[in-house]
Amino acid sequence: MRVTLASIGLLFTPISSGHAWTAGQPLTSAASDVAPRRRHLSPAAVGDGRHLGGRRIGRGGGLEMTIDLDSPIVKSLIPKLGVVTSTALYFSPLMAVLNAKMSGDIGDLNPIPLTIMAISSVCWLAYGLSIQDPYVTISNVPGAVATIWYIVSILPLLASNQLVIAQRILVTLSAVTINLWTYLSLTKKPLGEIQRCLGKYASGLFIILSLSPLGTIRKVFSTRSSKSVLAPLTAAQVGNTALWSAYGLAIKDRFVYGPNLAGLCFGLIQLFLKVLFPS
Repeated sequence: MRVTLASIGLLFTPISSGHAWTAGQPLTSAASDVAPRRRHLSPAAVGDGRHLGGRRIGRGGGLEMTIDLDSPIVKSLIPKLGVVTSTALYFSPLMAVLNAKMSGDIGDLNPIPLTIMAISSVCWLAYGLSIQDPYVTISNVPGAVATIWYIVSILPLLASNQLVIAQRILVTLSAVTINLWTYLSLTKKPLGEIQRCLGKYASGLFIILSLSPLGTIRKVFSTRSSKSVLAPLTAAQVGNTALWSAYGLAIKDRFVYGPNLAGLCFGLIQLFLKVLFPS
């Protein structure tokens, strides 16, 4: 399958299938009838142009770059790079947490994203294990450990109101997660349904995580300073979500590409704020 960069509509073509996929295998037999038809699109179906490798000559003779989502690079190299960027994303707050711990002052460090990240990483680890995808699984192992340490380190430093909010978020999300896992286990749901439930829940948490830094947007505009937006975390989020979006589209897993495309958009907004109000 080739996706023309100049055509946003074609980029989102896999989304319209409405089926959940796992590690390149469809959860339903009906979904398997969709992919072959897309892989054999005629030149007329993609704009009456001729393909030359990873390029296409359009009607006007202009050369357009395309991405082959079925290529080994997208399905193998990109997720391997995604493991690296995921690790970078999870460890990007490390220095800020260490500085806060050493100084005994939380400063401008926003504890809300770190709190959500701790639960989100564990949920993505569970989803990766359920679909037996090594890339999704391995990319969240270091993050699950690191983010739990972040929470343990910053909780004693939080002011009373920050502490109450962080505790409520942590306990609430933990309770929901544990109850969801218990429900899926005791009701003996089919594997496909369990995978979909875990994928939806992990995706929702990731979107909330990507949005959480924007909770300080009012402070950014009032102070005209983006100090509360952590630059390393934002840069890692943009790079990480871009790679995982490509991989999710390649394996046709909406629970991978959906939240990562949303996270990419939110990350770009944060980068814009860092440029608009440098700190």
